Amino acid sequence: MSRSRKILMLLGSYDSHAHAGIARAARVLNWHLDVSLLKTFQLPAQWRGDGIITSLNRSQRLASFIQRAKLPTVDLSSWRADIDLARVVADNECIGRVAAEHFGILGHHNFAWFALSRDPVGEARCKGFREALPLGVNFCRLSASGAPKRKKILAQLESFSEPVAVFCKSDDDAAWLLNLCLDCGLSVPSRVALLGTDNNRLICENQPVPLSSVNHDLERIGYEGAMRLDSIINGDYFEEALLIPPTGVTKRQSTDALAIADPAIVEALNFMNTNYRRSIGTDDIAAAAALPRRSLEKRFKELLHKSVHETLVEIRLNNAQHFLEHGHSSMTDIAALCGFCNAPHFSRSFKSKYRVSPLKYRKQFCLI
Repeated sequence: MSRSRKILMLLGSYDSHAHAGIARAARVLNWHLDVSLLKTFQLPAQWRGDGIITSLNRSQRLASFIQRAKLPTVDLSSWRADIDLARVVADNECIGRVAAEHFGILGHHNFAWFALSRDPVGEARCKGFREALPLGVNFCRLSASGAPKRKKILAQLESFSEPVAVFCKSDDDAAWLLNLCLDCGLSVPSRVALLGTDNNRLICENQPVPLSSVNHDLERIGYEGAMRLDSIINGDYFEEALLIPPTGVTKRQSTDALAIADPAIVEALNFMNTNYRRSIGTDDIAAAAALPRRSLEKRFKELLHKSVHETLVEIRLNNAQHFLEHGHSSMTDIAALCGFCNAPHFSRSFKSKYRVSPLKYRKQFCLI
C-alpha cells in the first residue's frame, strides 16, 4: 500500500466552504491533510511534506514561507499574481457580470461599486461588473478612502435622482454600506439596492434588511485546487489558472424591488412573477401588459436589455434556485413548479445559466 501524501493546508483567508472542498478531495486522494498551521502566526521555520494548498493574502510572512518551502503548491487566491504558483481561483470578472445581470432584470439604470479597500480580487469583480453594464447607464465608484468616507459616500448616493444598484465586493462590505444607508434614512432596497458576494449566511440573513449575494463557489475551488495539487505532485504542469464561476445569486430583501417607471413593463413582470409556473408565452405576457407583442419586445430590449422569453426563463430559474435551497422536491416536481416542460429541460437550462447541475447546487446550498 502506497504512503499517504502529507499536504499542508495553510489558508491566509480561512473559509469553511473551501476547507470542506479540500477535505473532500483529501478523502478521495487518501491524503494526510495537515491543518495544524491554520493561523499564519504559527508558521514554523520549515515544514516537511509533499505539498501545500494555500490562499495568499496581504501577509508577506505567509508568502515568504510558501516561497522558502519550495514544495508543489496551489494557491486558491488571485491576490499575489506576482508569485509564480499554480492557481485555482474564483472567476471574479464573471462574478461581476452575474451581479450586473441580476440588477438588469430589475430595471436599474444607476449603478455603483463599493469596497472598503482596494485589492486585486475586488478590482476584477468591479471590472466584470462595469463592462457588463449596458451602454449609457450611470456608474460610479463609491469613495471609501480617508476619515470622511461616510459623508462622501452618502453624498454620492444622494446624487442619484432615481434608485441606485450597488454591487459590493463582499458581504462584509454590503453589511457596512447597509448600516450607513439605514443610519442616514436611505431605504433599502427602494432607494438603494445592495448586492454582496460570497453568500455568507451568517452575515446576509442576520441584517435588518437581509442581503442578496452572489454565490461564490468556494467549496468547488477548494476541491479543484486539491485535485490540481495532486496532479502537480504527479508531474503535471499547468500554465493557466483554473477559473471557477459563481453559481448565480441568492435573492433576499436587499434587491427585492423593481426600478422601472414604465407601467406596461411593470405589469408584464408582475404577470410573469405571478404566472411563471403556467405554460405561458410572449403572447400571453403581451396581452397582460395590453401591448402588441412587437412593442413589448422593443420595450424589454430598451429597458431590460433582454427579450421577454429570456426574462421569463430567468424568473423561472431564480425560483428554481429557491426550491433547491429550501426543500427536497424531485427535479421533476421542481420543473413542473417552475414552468419547465420536463426535468431534462429544466436541468439543461439550469446548468447552462449557473454552470452546475441542479443536484450539485442543492448539495452545496440547501438550507434544510
